[in-house]
Amino acid sequence: MADIKFGTDGWRGIIADTFTFENLILVAQATAEFVKRESWPWEKGCFIGYDTRFFSEVFAKTVAEVFAANGIKTFIAQRFVPTPFVTFEIVKNGRGFGVAITASHNPYQYNGYKLRTPKGGAAPSEITGKIEALLDGVKPKRIAFEEGVKEGLITVVNPYPAYFEWVKERVDLDRIGRASFKVVANPMHGATSDLTRLFLEPAGCFVELINEKRDAFFGFKHPEPIEKNIRELIARVIDSKADVGIATDGDGDRVGLVDEKGNFVNPHQIYALILMHLVKNKGFKGAIAKTVSTTSLLDRIGEKYGIKVYETGVGFKFIADLIADGRVFMGGEESGGIGVSYHIPERDGLFSALLVLEYMAVEAKPLSRLIEELFEEFGPHFYRREDVKVSRIEDARSFVEHLKSEVPRSFAGLSVRSTNFVDGAKFVLEDNSWILFRASGTEPLLRVYCESSSVEKLEKILGYGKELVSRYLSG
Repeated sequence: MADIKFGTDGWRGIIADTFTFENLILVAQATAEFVKRESWPWEKGCFIGYDTRFFSEVFAKTVAEVFAANGIKTFIAQRFVPTPFVTFEIVKNGRGFGVAITASHNPYQYNGYKLRTPKGGAAPSEITGKIEALLDGVKPKRIAFEEGVKEGLITVVNPYPAYFEWVKERVDLDRIGRASFKVVANPMHGATSDLTRLFLEPAGCFVELINEKRDAFFGFKHPEPIEKNIRELIARVIDSKADVGIATDGDGDRVGLVDEKGNFVNPHQIYALILMHLVKNKGFKGAIAKTVSTTSLLDRIGEKYGIKVYETGVGFKFIADLIADGRVFMGGEESGGIGVSYHIPERDGLFSALLVLEYMAVEAKPLSRLIEELFEEFGPHFYRREDVKVSRIEDARSFVEHLKSEVPRSFAGLSVRSTNFVDGAKFVLEDNSWILFRASGTEPLLRVYCESSSVEKLEKILGYGKELVSRYLSG
């Protein structure tokens, strides 16, 4: 069988190594056969979007050619779009399913294939597993793109105007505009491009863009909006005396922020801020969802406001259906992906940033003060994730299984109070600090996540955990 394996969110591979036209055609054909066998509403068509990576538009056209040859009407974006647009097209325009050609936050050498279900969320493993099982026996069909257009099987569409109107109905841009925020936006050469300016400047804000032009190499930086990757944005916020900095990843579904003092605002804090806004200012009640790697600050907020908190495995695919089915009004993960029920059942980095700006405008407070209030009310929460490179993904998985079978009694002098093996190996300590070890689903990395009430304790626990990893891998 071809070297094709779906991970946390879709199939990804290095371009010209495993991510090839030959393999992509196989995946597209297997998808076409799957959606028909499983009675997905494929007659409503498929929307295909793509990001700014190398050859993404050509890969997208190739998928459209395969779907068209299989009788599936296909709508393809006329230019690159953030991945949330794919879900938007399913939810708003009733497409039967969707595909995004993107490798999200992965380095520039990668590209990928994300499948979206009829509900709009990421396809879970029980679906992608069935597609993988079909790969050996498929016989690809394909017609020329121009022929598909001529026969009405392929339609090139522009989803931007409808998406703009959709967002304007859900975020009070006028309220944000009256605050006259000065914003620095860094789309990291990805698919969000100049969207921040297009939303905010007409409302009355000033927006400075950096790294907004398409670059398939992402400036030779990792297009993930975490602190170490956005030093330039932090510096520009300080130099420009801006109110906020906004960074989105390669395909626009993740977000990181910078406050007016130049402090990085991590995704845990962003989730908590949006949750507070929805509860305090918009009257939301019910339940939320978070992945096992996401802050316990959300549990504290949930306790105060009577909000049930579901904890899932890592990957928004575990949260998307909860939102789509109305079981939660919000869901998110530590990597910067957050979704809310009155938008789409998918992460949307820019939409999340707009909600934070709306919160700042309603409260008439700077971003740093809103975070201070979180810590004053619910206690300080400091978080860090470090990625340990391994030779093979199997090495990371082996270490996690080792921890499950030989559970440590303590970390850095703090005894283990409870364990959670829903995804990886998580250890909650006696003072409510926690550490999680998890193998990446797409790269040869062991991810180590940690949260504590002080930076000092965080460093000690994380250091001890990394020492355990080092001892195990060395032998």
